[in-house]
Amino acid sequence: GPVKRSTVRALPEQVAFDADDQALLNKVIGYYHETLQQSAEALAYLDARGIAGAARDEAIATFRLGVADRSLGLRLPNKQRKAGADIRERLTRIGIYRESGHEHFNGSLIVPILDEAGHVVEVYGRKLRDDLRAGTPKHLYLPSQEGRGRGVFNVQALTASREIILCEALIDALTF
Repeated sequence: GPVKRSTVRALPEQVAFDADDQALLNKVIGYYHETLQQSAEALAYLDARGIAGAARDEAIATFRLGVADRSLGLRLPNKQRKAGADIRERLTRIGIYRESGHEHFNGSLIVPILDEAGHVVEVYGRKLRDDLRAGTPKHLYLPSQEGRGRGVFNVQALTASREIILCEALIDALTF
């Protein structure tokens, strides 16, 4: 007879299915953060932007920088299973997945914007490559308007310093 293949993922799941949306978003950002250390392309991008050596390692740890490399889907149950469809629907609702089923931030350095409690309130993604198809944006945010304008990057510096440097982009702020 035909060989049956399992549709159950062999990799450990990274997201608890019963988590609320905030916990789900925090968990995804945590996964992207863990993935960054294995991404030579993302580390080279940071180096090229002047965020290198010990400063790079400190920036990654302090600001929970990450990378979206399409591997998140490999950590989820198959989309043909109920659990897989449910979690993808939730990831779409919070803006991590698009209606097309693709990761919104794929190919991007991830910079989460955190509130004072350390919860993710917005996500910025910067495409790692510049040779993109015409019309592909290099800068991405969560698509929902709900989170738009929330949060301050590096809120700790805002409360600890008398002087603040205002930058056009989060990547520019990271270089400081």
